[in-house]
Amino acid sequence: MRLSSLVRGLALVAAFAAATIVPVRAAGPDSIVFAWPGPLTIGFAPWVFAQDLGFFKEENLEMSVVSLDGSGVILPQLMSGQVFTTFSTLDPLIISRQPGRPNFDFRFVYNSARNSIWEISVLDNSPIKSVKDLGGKTIGVGALTFGNVSMTKAILKQAGVDPSSVNFVAVGTGVPAFQALRTGKIDALNLFDIMDAQMKLEGTKIRLLKFPPEFTGVASHAFPVTNKTIRERPDLVAKFGRISAEATVACNANPTACLESYWKHYPELRPAGSDADALRENLSLLQVRLNNMMIWQDGEPHQYGLFSPKDWTTEIVSLKVGGQITQDPSLDTLYTNQFVPEFNKFDVGAVVRRAKAYKGS
Repeated sequence: MRLSSLVRGLALVAAFAAATIVPVRAAGPDSIVFAWPGPLTIGFAPWVFAQDLGFFKEENLEMSVVSLDGSGVILPQLMSGQVFTTFSTLDPLIISRQPGRPNFDFRFVYNSARNSIWEISVLDNSPIKSVKDLGGKTIGVGALTFGNVSMTKAILKQAGVDPSSVNFVAVGTGVPAFQALRTGKIDALNLFDIMDAQMKLEGTKIRLLKFPPEFTGVASHAFPVTNKTIRERPDLVAKFGRISAEATVACNANPTACLESYWKHYPELRPAGSDADALRENLSLLQVRLNNMMIWQDGEPHQYGLFSPKDWTTEIVSLKVGGQITQDPSLDTLYTNQFVPEFNKFDVGAVVRRAKAYKGS
């Protein structure tokens, strides 16, 4: 009787379990929106290549990209959850931590441009040989609101130049900016790496002015996410950061395929002319950006996404010199390295081999 009662009891338990268990369906991929500041450039190519190589699929993640014009448009959408992250300069968050400012509730989680993409260029025959020679000169910038302006003022001050003696004028980017330098409307041009490389390709002989050591090897662009996302979806942060690291390695391993992948998805952005000419001209543009994404200082661990305190203290000093802040914000409210171990959980050699074997479709 005991045995039969036990059997009947087990049968009832099994029947109840069978009735209450809901079949588990495979979860669909998470979807995120990546906001690119301004029109797409080949700086976005690594993430397109990552999609073609299957890195997003392996992380069960889907990404769409939107081009938005500046932080004034992007940050509200980031805060509202419409955008997951963006390729952003560091200054908006630091400024937001000042008294009376909005105090944005996000932090930076992944250091993307490990060396500043901003440069100061002059014509090759210019009498300006160093930053010290810029006193009393005119410097062209994309816009007076660009994040590099404060940093440039700090660089001038460090070199012994009074920033107030320098005239900053907005010249835009691309052809208008190049023409302003070529025609002598400005004495120097303060734009980003790809712009200077493009100007060289177009036949303009330029020189880059060397920055003081204090301003080399510091981040200029990184990925922010809301603190809500950090708390509630740390897995998404880890996945996107790991994909970004893999994308950087893969694109550097096979930049030709990386470019071809980018143009396959955005054929309207492929330059006119033969494939050989397009590749020859644009590989150097892509490589200059990759170089800034893959630079480490002496003794610094080679970990993708990692910030150093110098990235932030240098920016804070610059914003003070530029008159945009008066107080030092707490660094732990600006960034976190908590996800760096997850970002680097991949086989670099395997990613390189996969990138080099890519044949496209």
